[in-house]
Amino acid sequence: MRTRRLGVAAVGLIAAAALVAGCQATPKTEAGATPSAAASSQAPTQASAADALSAATTKLKTTTAKITMTMGGTASMKATGSLDGPNKKAAMNMVIGAMGQNLTMDTVQIGDEVWLKYAGVPGLPKDWMHVDITKLGPNSTVRKSLEDPSFSENLLRSAAQVSWDGTNKVKGTLDMTKSPTMNPAAAAALGDKATAVPFTAAFDDQGRLVNMTVAVGEAVPQAGITDMVVAYSGFGEPVTVEKPAGKVIEAPVELLANL
Repeated sequence: MRTRRLGVAAVGLIAAAALVAGCQATPKTEAGATPSAAASSQAPTQASAADALSAATTKLKTTTAKITMTMGGTASMKATGSLDGPNKKAAMNMVIGAMGQNLTMDTVQIGDEVWLKYAGVPGLPKDWMHVDITKLGPNSTVRKSLEDPSFSENLLRSAAQVSWDGTNKVKGTLDMTKSPTMNPAAAAALGDKATAVPFTAAFDDQGRLVNMTVAVGEAVPQAGITDMVVAYSGFGEPVTVEKPAGKVIEAPVELLANL
C-alpha cells in the first residue's frame, strides 16, 4: 500500500510540473486602458489583440495538428502529441524529470473516454488504465482536458492585458490562480506573481496559434525552471488516435482521486 501511495503522489508531481495547463477565465484587456493615437496608428488595439488570441485558440478545434511542450530545469518536461479537433481525439506522451527520476505518462482521449499509462511511477499498474469519467469530480484535471485537448484554450482564457507585440504576435499575462491544476506547492512557488505570469503567443498567416511561451521561469527564477513553450504544427495533416490495444484495466480508485 505504501508503494501505491508513493505512485499516486508521483502522479501529483506530474501535475505540478504541468501546472500551467487548464486555466479558466475570459481574455480581457486592462481595465480602462485606452491606446494613444500614436500607438493606434502603429498597431491594432488591445481589444482586437485579445480577439485574435481567442480566435486562434478556437481554430484548434477545427483542425488536426501536432503538439510539443517543453520546460527545462529542476522540473523538466517534454511532451509530444497529436490533436484531431473535429473528432475530439488527442494523444500525448509526456516525460517529467524531477527529484532525480523520470516519470512518463501516455494519454489517449477519444470523445468522452480517456486512457492513461504510466512508466517510472512506483506502485501503479504498467497496463493501460481506462478512466471512468463519471467517477471524477467536477474540478478534475482529466475531466477538464476533455474540454481542451489542445492544452491551450483553457489556459489562454485567463489572459489579461493582451496587446500586439509585432505583426502576428501578442503578449499579456496569465492568472494562474484560476487554474484547476494549481496545487499548493506551485502556488507557493509563484507567490504574489501567480496572478500575472507573462506570456507571448504567435500566429501564422491564417491566424492559427503556432507558438506560446509562458514565462514561469522568469516569474520564479528561484525555482530553477525554464519557461514553458507550447508549439503547434502540421495543421490539417492526417493524425491517428486509436483506442489502446492489449490489456486495459480500470484505473484504481486512489488514482482517480488524484486526477
